[in-house]
Amino acid sequence: MDRRKALKIGALGALAAATTLSASEYKEEKTDVYGKYREGIKNREKYKKDSKNPTKGQLKHTPDIKIGPKDTNGYTLVEITLGQEGIIHPSTDNHWIDFIELNADGKLVARTLFEPGKAMGYAAYKVKLDGVKKLTAVAGCNIHGIWENTITLK
Repeated sequence: MDRRKALKIGALGALAAATTLSASEYKEEKTDVYGKYREGIKNREKYKKDSKNPTKGQLKHTPDIKIGPKDTNGYTLVEITLGQEGIIHPSTDNHWIDFIELNADGKLVARTLFEPGKAMGYAAYKVKLDGVKKLTAVAGCNIHGIWENTITLK
């Protein structure tokens, strides 16, 4: 065997060993957003705003769902903001929205996790909504619990 061929075989062997090691070390982390999955999350109770007389605190925590245009591939823009009527939820190291998820007819479509104080409670997804009747946005505040809002599509 010539030197060049031996080097190629050695390099391929090292690459295969490294890939195998990396694959065996990989562990998928599943985050249970309905549990206290990280330090700083104090409340996982579920709440809904009073539809007739919502408080400012309820408006601040209830997801606002806006439906945007449908693109040429059939995906519709769905935007979720935490807060309603101009009352927006803060994002600090001690008080933040830790997740937002979107459900279509009761099935999870998308979920976004947020780090404390790094991002405001906003998420946008492009979703296929053909045949979907209801969209539900669910969001978790680390202090004030889990809030949801459902809209009916036409």
